[in-house]
Amino acid sequence: MTGPASEARGSGRLALGFSAVGHFLFHYFAAMYFTIVLAIAKDWTASDYETLIALWTPASALIGLAALPAGRLADMWSAPGMLAIMFLGMGVATAAAGFAPDTVMLGVMLAAIGLFGAIYHPVGIPWLIKTSAGATGQKLAVNGIFGGLGAAAAGALTGVLIDLVGWRMAFMVPGTLCVVVGIALVWCIMRGRVVDGTAAAGEAVGGRDGRGRLAAFLALLFPMFAIGLIYNTTQTAMPKLFEENMLGWLGGDISRIGFAVGAVYTAGALMQLVGGRLADRYSLKLVYFLGWLLMAPLLLAMALFGEGALFLAAIGLVVVNTSALPAENMMLARFAPAKHQGLAFGIKFVLAFGAGPIGVLLIKYGREMTGDFSALLTGLAGLAAVAVLVVLLLPRDARARDAAAAGAPAE
Repeated sequence: MTGPASEARGSGRLALGFSAVGHFLFHYFAAMYFTIVLAIAKDWTASDYETLIALWTPASALIGLAALPAGRLADMWSAPGMLAIMFLGMGVATAAAGFAPDTVMLGVMLAAIGLFGAIYHPVGIPWLIKTSAGATGQKLAVNGIFGGLGAAAAGALTGVLIDLVGWRMAFMVPGTLCVVVGIALVWCIMRGRVVDGTAAAGEAVGGRDGRGRLAAFLALLFPMFAIGLIYNTTQTAMPKLFEENMLGWLGGDISRIGFAVGAVYTAGALMQLVGGRLADRYSLKLVYFLGWLLMAPLLLAMALFGEGALFLAAIGLVVVNTSALPAENMMLARFAPAKHQGLAFGIKFVLAFGAGPIGVLLIKYGREMTGDFSALLTGLAGLAAVAVLVVLLLPRDARARDAAAAGAPAE
């Protein structure tokens, strides 16, 4: 005999499952073009790398700009329903990109991937938080691992698919699988297997109510933008960065480059579990601050070194960047009013992914001016240093205040 508690647990498990799969597929689709473009540049000789990589700019912009209305629609309508639209739309657009005869259609399909992909973060993550019953940080970390593995697979698996069946099938195969997942979610919705969940109330920050939460939310805006710019820019640039600066290791081979990029994001994905556990046990502000503190020197190392040192610095950057995200998401959920969680996460991802097209343009014009990535990476290191100072302005969370009152470390 099943009761409401058992049904809620079942719905929560399905929410985690679909959210994790959605996170994997979003990051796979958001990153696979950066490897595919290397093959397209060799196939479409009339278009160079800089022209082809710029085709991702509208998609990157839509991932950010469409996040806010997507989150708001989820608040007003249905989070699982919005995710079903994401799976179906993103899958069809990705498969269709494999049929593109020229840069115009390719750009349109990439933009559609961005439009539907924009649904995931402002909908899937707050949905997971709302359906989570304890150990929220760890569940966010598991979800984050799937996102990181998606980014990793986008390099490794895409490189293999290109070598085996060509770049067009590298679009079609994952696109078809995404549609299948969307159909499965629609079935679960129709059978009542998944529900929206119950929003958790935002935490009073700094001993105050709504005004305290608003001030904390506003202070969090800059680091959320900066972490998005760093993540998206380095992810976009990494295959080309490795192609040019790891010739001794990789020899310019696309599949080797894909596996190297995949290894970087696999390491980052797995370390999110550590970040999630830290976020569950210690001060969220402290965990977030330590992640930011390490980013600037790692970006400088990527600007200065090549071969093995570059590879290790890239792993370190992705590890600390992604490990900080559970703490960031938990802070945002606590700062935001309960009835506006989707809206708050929508604002976050307008900033985080809206930074994506800025990163693409920085890569394009930076390379045209300097011929490499060193100036860009140095500039990102400076941005990280500024973010460290802003994070210091964030209020302490409840665990840190309670621990301070008790004279013990925050746990």
